[in-house]
Amino acid sequence: MLAATGASLPIAVGLLAASMPVAVLVLMLVTGGRRGAVAGFLFGWVAGIGAVGALTLAVIDTSLPRDDPAPWAGVVRIVLGVTLLLLGVKQWRSRSRADAEPGRFMTAVDTMTASRAVLVAFLLVAVNPKNAVLVVSGAAAIGTATASVARQVAALALFTVVASLGVAAPVLLRVALGERADPVLAAAKAWMTANSALVMTVVLVVIGAILLGNGLSGLRSG
Repeated sequence: MLAATGASLPIAVGLLAASMPVAVLVLMLVTGGRRGAVAGFLFGWVAGIGAVGALTLAVIDTSLPRDDPAPWAGVVRIVLGVTLLLLGVKQWRSRSRADAEPGRFMTAVDTMTASRAVLVAFLLVAVNPKNAVLVVSGAAAIGTATASVARQVAALALFTVVASLGVAAPVLLRVALGERADPVLAAAKAWMTANSALVMTVVLVVIGAILLGNGLSGLRSG
């Protein structure tokens, strides 16, 4: 359990930071008073992480030779690390379009129902390459660290909680402070809108480099 948690939590923190564009959408829902859509969005986000993570663990548990997993695990880390590095480069090169993304979301907020919010959040995890690869990387770290299903489930649950804090933070702040949170939320929205592309790029490159280094080290030791 400790090994699986230790291997996956840095990636969960990375996903927390990388979810800044998504947090902007949650901010708009919160400040717009759309409670049903907010609850649906949070549910869809958590469900998306859980589904992608569970699928990854199922593939690992049925494919990984547990007698000597090191070479296999090293290859997985290398592939995921290179993928994240390439996504980081793509993110930086397309940062002007990424910065405009919350503006496109704004047009859909006023009409977003709870069921639609669930679907949008789920797809933002399962279909968006950056988020999906980060979740797969975290689940792969868990799956290669322990073969115990119970420990995998516990580690994935903790991973999901940490990775969802960025999306849940605006809601928690509004619940705690009420309308007094509005100036803080507005300032956070402006900062995240202006800096989300840079933060996303840094997260993808750093985690990608760590996974690549760990994968190469695993292959050498194997």
